[in-house]
Amino acid sequence: MALVLLFVASVPAVFAVNVDGSISSGEYSKQAVFDKGNFQLLWEFEGDKVFMAIVAKTQGWVAIGFNPSTVMANADMVLGLVKDQNNVQAIDEWSSGIFGPHSPDVDQGGTSDILSFAGTRTGDTVVFEFSRLLNTGDKFDKVIPTSGKFKIIWAYGPSLDMTAKHKKAGSATIQMEGQK
Repeated sequence: MALVLLFVASVPAVFAVNVDGSISSGEYSKQAVFDKGNFQLLWEFEGDKVFMAIVAKTQGWVAIGFNPSTVMANADMVLGLVKDQNNVQAIDEWSSGIFGPHSPDVDQGGTSDILSFAGTRTGDTVVFEFSRLLNTGDKFDKVIPTSGKFKIIWAYGPSLDMTAKHKKAGSATIQMEGQK
């Protein structure tokens, strides 16, 4: 009986997201694809957290923004810089204008609320994963809903210079439960 309980208790952990810079089959149940497959966003909810992964064909940085008011204005953003598996940065940012600037939350009086992050780079493809609370309580972070429609912006850059203008960018409204 104890063995059965131990097995049942461990089953959810088998399906948990592992923020390690690689994506296992079935690790994420929700996804959206942009730019003819050159930018893919995957996400999963676990309790009060969201786990996200970006897979993009780029030699540069990747970014996702949440619920902007107009273009980039008032967007909560996460920027990922992946040089290699041992050199990864994740920056929690806020865009204050229609076309930026977007500065780290900590430079604007907020907090960095990324709980975990990792990435890998293979040829021209980068994988960047991160997690954060759905509601961080930071005035520079948007609450991420677990259902309904949610507006995002996405982008990737031509280099690892985070000040370099994006190579491609777009916006979309995604269904948080995944595609139906």
